[in-house]
Amino acid sequence: MRTPHPALLLLAVVFSGITQAMISAPASWVWLHPLSWVPAFWAFSHLEGGRAFRYGWLCGTAGQAAIFYWLVDTITVFSNLPWAVAILILLAFSGLFGFYVGVFAWGFGRVRRLSGVWWPVAIAAWFCACEYLTPQLFPYFQGVAWYQQPWIFLITALTGVAGVSMLVMLSNAVGLGLLSHFLERRANPESAPSLEAGTRRGAIVLVAALLLSLGYCQLRLRAIDAAEETAPTVRLASIQSNQDVFKRRAMMRSSKTAIADDQVRLLKDTLARDPEIDAFILPEGALQGRPDWPRNLKVRKFVADTGKEIWTGGSSNKKGEDGRRQWFNSAFRLYGDAQTDRRYDKNVLLPFGEYMPGASLFPVLKKIQGVGNYQPGDGIIVFEALEDVKFTFLICYEAILSRYVRRAVKDGANLLVNVSYDAWYGDTACPHQFLMLVVLQSAQNGVPTARSATTGISAFADARGRFLSKSGLFSREALIEDVKLVRMPSLYTAWGDWLAWLCVFAISGLLTVARRRVEPATKWRELWPLAIFLFGAAVTAVIVFGGLGPMG
Repeated sequence: MRTPHPALLLLAVVFSGITQAMISAPASWVWLHPLSWVPAFWAFSHLEGGRAFRYGWLCGTAGQAAIFYWLVDTITVFSNLPWAVAILILLAFSGLFGFYVGVFAWGFGRVRRLSGVWWPVAIAAWFCACEYLTPQLFPYFQGVAWYQQPWIFLITALTGVAGVSMLVMLSNAVGLGLLSHFLERRANPESAPSLEAGTRRGAIVLVAALLLSLGYCQLRLRAIDAAEETAPTVRLASIQSNQDVFKRRAMMRSSKTAIADDQVRLLKDTLARDPEIDAFILPEGALQGRPDWPRNLKVRKFVADTGKEIWTGGSSNKKGEDGRRQWFNSAFRLYGDAQTDRRYDKNVLLPFGEYMPGASLFPVLKKIQGVGNYQPGDGIIVFEALEDVKFTFLICYEAILSRYVRRAVKDGANLLVNVSYDAWYGDTACPHQFLMLVVLQSAQNGVPTARSATTGISAFADARGRFLSKSGLFSREALIEDVKLVRMPSLYTAWGDWLAWLCVFAISGLLTVARRRVEPATKWRELWPLAIFLFGAAVTAVIVFGGLGPMG
């Protein structure tokens, strides 16, 4: 098989990489997705070993850089680092989290040969295994782009996002087979080769998987429709004050109570608009400190005067065993006569935002501005509020971690309340991507989500993961929504990422058992991409994610 010109291979892998940004929110061109990886797959099919790895790594790096370009703006605006360093950080980030595509490309030819006529299915499973084993800082897996297509995305309630990723990658593998067949016919029109058996089987499996998925999604949709007919309803208001970083700093300089006073003005205006609101949701850090601090007096008075509940972000602190003050990113429920329920402290802190990984080993990292020094909380709390509400707080980053959210639903939550502060990311794609990763939790676990973000995007989503309403970005407004308290925990809630792990074990078996029958023994020096990948995934999981492992 003749290897195409390097420039053509380069164009193919970069194209597949950068199109991922168009498929992701906010553009959400998901119609590109079933074939967007075909150019890269075509390139990988002509490469082997280290050369395949390098082209794959370039593809993954291009994709990560295209999706997370906003990191440059965030770093330069909210730290003391110059733009050149910010670009280098983006490239390092993209190279680190795009590494798995290099490993996928390295194994592409092996998996295809070893799996015989089932190669399209094996290729899809190999991709999902590589993607899942990567402990991503922002867990953007291929399937999440379909989050507003419940007719197919609700398969995640059965399989997690891996189910949609498998369908997408299987479609691209079949697309590669069809492309190869077309090119062969053009090169040898006289012989007119028939469609390769693997492509035919892959197409059959794809059609069968799609039909089964569509059937399950329809059953799930009907079950949610039926549950909503008898579900209790709560009227909630999500408050978006639009206090960006610079505005908050100016307000704090003008008055200690300025931030809380501004929140109260918006609360009163919203209540005047709709007196039937049951509870208000204020975003992460809406209160400076605990509700009982003097600067938050007007917030407590609002609750006491109106009898309306407020679920809000704030902060708290206490003296540690070493005598030093420890700070927590907290959330509070205020109710009745301005009483405060149990305090919730954020459990999963954002690396490089709320703490600096490795700072204890490398003290120079502490000199980077914009990184907090918070302490994690000690567990999930399900709050029983009003008459029928059992909600759990998810503070910012926690709401995009599927494994963590599953625990809250298992504990009985029928509403996910996400309070967040996304002003750090500016007017970029990040708030849209963040919201995408938040509302997919509703689809996977069968419970609604209410989100309040200081500068947006605030939103309400039903148990299908479908938007009921959402705000603009950097706008001052309040969303009011009647939320049906449907609680339909799924197989995914109970079993988690079983399909992703099935892919991992199946491909592991294929590479270790079938290889001996089909290929000569692989030399250890040829396994270095896989060895680095597995070692790096383990180290990253321990250092950055506190041992949480793949964030699927």
